[in-house]
Amino acid sequence: MKRRWYVMCTIPGKEQKAAALLEGRVSDTLWQDVRILKKQQLFRTQGNYLLGRKDMFPGYIFVCTEFPEELADELKRARQFPQLVGSRMDGLTPVEETDLCFLENVCGKDLAHDMFLSTVRVDEEGCVQSASGALEPYVGRITRQRLRHRYVTAEVELFNRRENVLFGIRMEGDPVSFV
Repeated sequence: MKRRWYVMCTIPGKEQKAAALLEGRVSDTLWQDVRILKKQQLFRTQGNYLLGRKDMFPGYIFVCTEFPEELADELKRARQFPQLVGSRMDGLTPVEETDLCFLENVCGKDLAHDMFLSTVRVDEEGCVQSASGALEPYVGRITRQRLRHRYVTAEVELFNRRENVLFGIRMEGDPVSFV
């Protein structure tokens, strides 16, 4: 059987606890990786931009496994564990190939790094004209932009629907401090 990514739901803000439960209570022979996807975002304070991290999908954890049925059974036995996502409550919900392509594009092949800031260029009216980084393929689908707050949202086909995904941005020359 092939390694595949699956998604599970938990209470937003409790993702770390859910991941720690999986790591501590479920045999690592049933799973290879567990991830809480993060994104970088700039925050403005006192005229300076600070680089911070936020959950990309609050309330969700991603698990890579070759044994989804066995893992689901083990999770059911651990009563403290988060509920499973999807209409099939008897198994894990696989991440579809198209969704995985997006996630790998923004978080790397093993979903191991943060979605980095995209550098944008704007026209005279302040509209984003081009971008490098994760936002680049979605420049034509921007639904909202807040340049002062250093983010844009763009419509992305994700999880079988159109999602407005928030992309952290930076302008060339932005002085950035790390939080």
